[in-house]
Amino acid sequence: MNQTLKDIEIIIVDDGSKKECAVLCDEISKTDSRIKVVHKKNGGLGFARNTGLEAATGEYIGFVDSDDYIEPLMCETLYNAAKKHNADLCLSGICFVGGNMFSESGTDSRKVYFEEETVFEKEDMKNLLLGVVGALPHEPDDSRYGVSVCKNIFKTSVIREKGIRFLSERAILSEDTLFMVDYIKSAECAVGVSGAYYCYCRNEDSLSKAYKKDRFEKSIVFLDELEKRIADTIEKEEYKIYLDRLIQGFGRILCSQEIMHARDEKIKFSHLKKRLKEICTQDKIQNVLKSYPWYRLPVKQAAFAFAMKHQLFLLQRLMVILRDR
Repeated sequence: MNQTLKDIEIIIVDDGSKKECAVLCDEISKTDSRIKVVHKKNGGLGFARNTGLEAATGEYIGFVDSDDYIEPLMCETLYNAAKKHNADLCLSGICFVGGNMFSESGTDSRKVYFEEETVFEKEDMKNLLLGVVGALPHEPDDSRYGVSVCKNIFKTSVIREKGIRFLSERAILSEDTLFMVDYIKSAECAVGVSGAYYCYCRNEDSLSKAYKKDRFEKSIVFLDELEKRIADTIEKEEYKIYLDRLIQGFGRILCSQEIMHARDEKIKFSHLKKRLKEICTQDKIQNVLKSYPWYRLPVKQAAFAFAMKHQLFLLQRLMVILRDR
């Protein structure tokens, strides 16, 4: 409601929330004619976003998760850049409020992906796709441009014409990444802007933080699905180094979550060791660790990749516990 760009519509998707929340949504909508509320049976984040897509009438669409917020200039900055270049997609940075999963709680950090306005056209769109999927070994993050849809805006006509939708996070992991891949494959022009306007609020109980025992299995399904979608556009010799970066990164995240869960729930190391071994010896992850130039990664990531490759579970645990402090 406080965006400097006033000509917007605000769609609140009430995904089967408690009655008090649903009533509050309706009350808020009465205070601002730009607000539209859609009530639906609970179906999860992915399907809630799809409901919003169906209801949207604007030229561009953005997403804000319920426990996050956006800087007042976000819509105006991204919209102006998109219109300037007639871009189908505009990307920006992200601010982690209270820290991200691997930082000390209470510390804010900003991730800016573009030092200056950067336009992607034609052959550049392939580089953008690769940079969303992964990164080269020496780069600081597992994804060069970030996978979150929330820090971007998307042209509505492309979504409608290509029938692009979110999968359910209850069926497959990282629905943002698959949406980004599908969209970039359908787009003709994109622009990245300097600055971080989307504010992701660290929440110990959020979807990305909450421990789920089947997360490992869902991760493998996701990685298989992701490769299928890349392979029909880009040759394997081009995408492999990027996808492998993401795969070893997933291994690091999965191991870290198991270690933090075991710490919080006072789980015996013998049980934790069994879970870590399942992850580190899984065929897809093990094949990447055997061939990937892990020694070219940033120091801490390289050390963890080495520990995964050689199944040094005590070292993994020590690194995660010390880092979390």
